[in-house]
Amino acid sequence: MVNFLEFALLGLATGAIYALIALGAVLVYRGSGLLNLAQGAFAMVGAYSYYSLHSQAGVPAIVSLILAIALCAVGGWLMYLLILRPMHQSSSLSRVVATLGVVVVLQSAAYLIYGQYPKQMESLIPKHTVFLMSENRLAIGTDSLVIIGIALALTAILTYVYRYTRVGRVTSAVAENGLVASSLGHSPDTVAVLNWSLGSAVAGLAGILVAPAISLEPAGLVMLVIPALSAALVGGFKSFPITLVAALGLGVAQSEITNYVSTPGWQSAAPFIVVTLILVVRGKGLPLRSYVLDRLPRVGTGRILTIPVLIAYGIVLALILNSGPDWTLAFTYTIALGIICLSVVVITGYGGQLSLGQFALAGLAALIGAKLSLHMPFLLMLVLTVLITAVIGAILGLPALRTRGATLAIVTLGLGSAIVHLFLLNSDYTGGPGGITVPVPHLFNWSIDPFFNDRRYASFVLTVAVLVMIGVANLRRGAIGRQLLATRSNERGAAALAINVAGSKLYAFTLGSAIAAVGGVLLAFSQSTITFASFTEFESIYLVAVTVTAGVAYVAGAPFGALLIAGGVVSQLLNGWSSVNLYLPLIGGLAVLITLLAAPDGQVGLFAKALTPLADRYAAFTHIVSAKLPWTHSGAPEEEIDRQPVHEDQPRSVLTVQDLTVRFGGVLAVNGVSLEVRPGEIHGLIGPNGSGKTTCIDAITGFVHSEGQVALGDRNLTGKSPRRRAASGLSRSFQSLELFGDLTVEENLAVAAESPRLWQYITDLFRPGKIRLSAHALAAMHQFELEDSRHLLPEEVSFGQRKAIAIARAVAGRPDVLLLDEPAAGLGDGEANELADLIVRVSREWGIGVLLVEHKMDLVLAISDRLTVLQEGAILTTGEPNAVLSDPRVITAYLGTDAEGADPSQLVDHSNGKKS
Repeated sequence: MVNFLEFALLGLATGAIYALIALGAVLVYRGSGLLNLAQGAFAMVGAYSYYSLHSQAGVPAIVSLILAIALCAVGGWLMYLLILRPMHQSSSLSRVVATLGVVVVLQSAAYLIYGQYPKQMESLIPKHTVFLMSENRLAIGTDSLVIIGIALALTAILTYVYRYTRVGRVTSAVAENGLVASSLGHSPDTVAVLNWSLGSAVAGLAGILVAPAISLEPAGLVMLVIPALSAALVGGFKSFPITLVAALGLGVAQSEITNYVSTPGWQSAAPFIVVTLILVVRGKGLPLRSYVLDRLPRVGTGRILTIPVLIAYGIVLALILNSGPDWTLAFTYTIALGIICLSVVVITGYGGQLSLGQFALAGLAALIGAKLSLHMPFLLMLVLTVLITAVIGAILGLPALRTRGATLAIVTLGLGSAIVHLFLLNSDYTGGPGGITVPVPHLFNWSIDPFFNDRRYASFVLTVAVLVMIGVANLRRGAIGRQLLATRSNERGAAALAINVAGSKLYAFTLGSAIAAVGGVLLAFSQSTITFASFTEFESIYLVAVTVTAGVAYVAGAPFGALLIAGGVVSQLLNGWSSVNLYLPLIGGLAVLITLLAAPDGQVGLFAKALTPLADRYAAFTHIVSAKLPWTHSGAPEEEIDRQPVHEDQPRSVLTVQDLTVRFGGVLAVNGVSLEVRPGEIHGLIGPNGSGKTTCIDAITGFVHSEGQVALGDRNLTGKSPRRRAASGLSRSFQSLELFGDLTVEENLAVAAESPRLWQYITDLFRPGKIRLSAHALAAMHQFELEDSRHLLPEEVSFGQRKAIAIARAVAGRPDVLLLDEPAAGLGDGEANELADLIVRVSREWGIGVLLVEHKMDLVLAISDRLTVLQEGAILTTGEPNAVLSDPRVITAYLGTDAEGADPSQLVDHSNGKKS
């Protein structure tokens, strides 16, 4: 028992360090709503600053402590003002990657200044052993007690300040709604700067306290961010006490595992696996309505310019065949890394999921391949390794079903770290420092020995890379690729079109992991003896950073990003500069920050935009030749698209809602609503602001949990997911439109009408096929006059047209009932009337039942067959429109006055924003 308690005490000290860094992260998040993955880097800055001042310059310890902490505070202040504040309109993905860029810059600078080897730093706190039990039992150091005390005290202070003082109230107000807080005279920037400075200072203090115990080494200090942010996640980035308890628990768990488990790696891996499970259980399958849709990097078209690709392939192949061994190895290294970068393009660029574990997966694939190669031919080993890694990637992608954005980034970083410690740093598997000696690879008895036939091996790697790139480009143009981009763009909108959001995410992780496996195996087998020390957590971070710099949503971004990784072609090109491999990560980190500020779509995105007119002319010129190649079909020409008329032989179903009830905590948002929408009928759902109209639509379509029953004809939809309800014939539009900004108008309609077969997850990689709109999608495009805009992105058309696209997309899947949430909001009277005519035509001519939520009362009155009025979540009345609007209770609900003597026209004028 004493032994258990001693290890628990040691763990408490470690957990206290995690807690300090985590508390800083919570401060940053509460003040700005941003996740700072550079918290560990600021711990490193604090430790090295203290070391430079005290150990090297001889400055007194207290003065060194104050100056080091102040330097970290200034660093946090500058990071926010110079990098993150200018990116306030960028996506959360881009801002998280910006913090990764800061990590790369600071860690690379530390290696350049202080060297590669760990240094010993004198402890700020005197070390003495204290025994908490008699007979010299239960020992703990005074330094550990002080660190634990600092963590407890700081948690208490922060909890008090942010709960009971004006600073805390203002911070909470800014975090809740910066615009409203600004209108009350509170500056969000001032609040953010204060919290960023405090958070970075606390991280610096943690680094100073922990460095004497773990030695002064950049990577070790930087990676403290993984357990720290895991603890902050458990605390929801809000609660200081819960964050403290989680951090202490992590520390104790790691310490006890060290005592009881002899297998290497579990000390680091097990706690993060537990945290991941907690986050997955606590997460949400779909984002809430309040989820802010960020602007993600623009996606490439996936169009393959066959002749330029062949020319580029020929040039690189010629360079390889005429190079010496050093250059050949450099080409092999860069090309293989480009394949791994391509996995980031699939997961992050196409899937919108930020994974920080891709390089660890590549290393795991290399380990699996090395083991399998001892028992089977090279090609069979490669195929089996890819399949095994794909399955592992699918398992690691499961958290993406319940988490997203920055949370998923932390989870994947932690899981990647678990892979590194459990397998890649475990000599039981890797063969120790000597590595694993693998057989010479052969292709059908043709040797591609990377030592004696290095040019053959490099040519093989190049050919594989080109084929993988073609496959990813094909994916972008296929039905599966459109579903991936729809999910990336808007999960709620995708689910409303019966797209399998969970399946799309898992597919992205599965395919991305398979691609990482290809790159990992080819990279590792470029040597006759494989070692695994280079497959680190930092390399996974750097891999994402350089891919984003080059263009994370462009296929060409992968090879260009790989050029920024040390050891490849650029390193060989600058071979005369002895420090090139040390400076290249620093240059890459700075390039990340500059690119995110100046070119959010990446360098390839800039080139693509500039070369688009030339590419269009080339495509027109080579259309006849390229159309004969299966991988060049980017979409069907207009004359090839099926234009059959719409036939409505199958009767539509009636939507029946009974006793629908929605509760948010103690608030009853919808109370026992029952209504019916018949085929070809427009049923208006009206009521004052806050009466529960949108919540009612959300509940009917499955986006919020509800009680009661929802049925479509004889199909009971109660308890079904939004996707299942949409597949059954229940379609909807959203107040915020929820269009897929990465897809053209035609692709938006196509993704709504398509139902890809299971085998298309494979065949789209080889033959994506043409876009063939269904009869309903074509009729919708014609009905809503979208033919001239079919090849434009939603952002390139007018707001009124975007409204029309949203409704056209909703009906393209041939629904039985269409639920429209304020379709005329923001439109002028003329556009609103045109839209109303279209809604009537869709309902009458197509036989679709429409449940219409709209504040323009004249529009509702003009086109509705029946009206239902909600007040405070309950039905006030239902009936024929004129009768409903004449009901004194309805007039009172809207005008807020005694209905006696009131005219129904006043209600119409009031709802349209006019004064009576």
